[in-house]
Amino acid sequence: MDQVLQPGEKEGEGETFLLRLRGRVRAHGVSRQCDQSEEEQEKKVKKKKKAHERKETSESSEEEGSASDSSSSESESASESEDEEEEEPAEPDTWRRKTPPSSKITPKTKEISLLDLEDFTPPSVQPVSPPKVVSTSLVTDLEGLTLTDSSLAPSLLSPVMGPGKRQELLHRVAGEGLAVEYVFSRQPFPGDPHMVSVCIHFSNSSDTPVKGLHVGVPHQQPGICIQEFPEIESLAPGDSVTAIMGINFSDSTQAATFQLCTQTRQFYVSIQPPVGELMAPVFMSENEFKKEQAKLTGMSEITEKLTLPDTCSNDPIIVQRVSATANLGRIPCGTPDEYRFAGRTLTSGSLVLLTLDARVTGAAQLTVNSEKMVIGTMLVKDVIQALTQ
Repeated sequence: MDQVLQPGEKEGEGETFLLRLRGRVRAHGVSRQCDQSEEEQEKKVKKKKKAHERKETSESSEEEGSASDSSSSESESASESEDEEEEEPAEPDTWRRKTPPSSKITPKTKEISLLDLEDFTPPSVQPVSPPKVVSTSLVTDLEGLTLTDSSLAPSLLSPVMGPGKRQELLHRVAGEGLAVEYVFSRQPFPGDPHMVSVCIHFSNSSDTPVKGLHVGVPHQQPGICIQEFPEIESLAPGDSVTAIMGINFSDSTQAATFQLCTQTRQFYVSIQPPVGELMAPVFMSENEFKKEQAKLTGMSEITEKLTLPDTCSNDPIIVQRVSATANLGRIPCGTPDEYRFAGRTLTSGSLVLLTLDARVTGAAQLTVNSEKMVIGTMLVKDVIQALTQ
């Protein structure tokens, strides 16, 4: 590059050569600088591409995770959108560098069908009305148990025993072949719960039919009300029929007198109830029994001592005889050889409580608590007679 000035050349030509030489050196340096600057720019571009590719890979992984949590409907929509994106032309690299990274795809809320909600719907509970009559089997199951101190409202019991023995109302000789008997059914009378339900049994032993059986105008008696049975149009020879009538005795043992009529005859008859048929059984706890008993002391309490025979020394016989005498319900008792019964009079609803203490061998004590002193006195007499006979 450097050329030596030959002798004989002019000085002006030497200066011109030097100037040219300097220009070449400067151009060579500039070209080297341009090459270096281009290399640095290429390195920067490569670094930017790598960083951009890392961002795209991270975003794609996040998008795949969110897409996996979405529902099947979202996956189908996502696949359709991806197909549409594939059909679109790819953007140049320069556009990708300038566009900012897209935000994360938020998953759509899953649609809940109304049919799915039926699985979470609680079953409907239909209200059950409490029974008005408690079965006597419950009393048997609760024998020997002591209930809690919580107060229980006395509830009506079904009859402890069925109808008793039939009693004669009209003899067949006096009735010219028509015989009439009656029995206390111990069932609530449909027309009036304050009435005693009486079953009347008719039988015709004559050779001719009996027609027009009905109750005539009853005899006016204070406090007694009679509900007649429907008229029996005809009763053929050898046939029998039963009718039900109601009588309100007003918590007394006074007899109810009325006429029993046919088309040709009239018969005066009367029905007198035992004191035990003027009440209906109730159920209560032993503690409730004791609380009510404590309220009925003094003149409302009657106590008698008796000796139980050997034939009346076990539970079944004692319970059967007391229940046959009075329409009372047995109360569960935790003390052995002690018996409690309770009932209410039909007309006034007064409580009648009966206690039999047979813990002493042979000797026993009978106690009746009731505000109806006449009923209590008569009940003690009838129960003692039933237990000692």
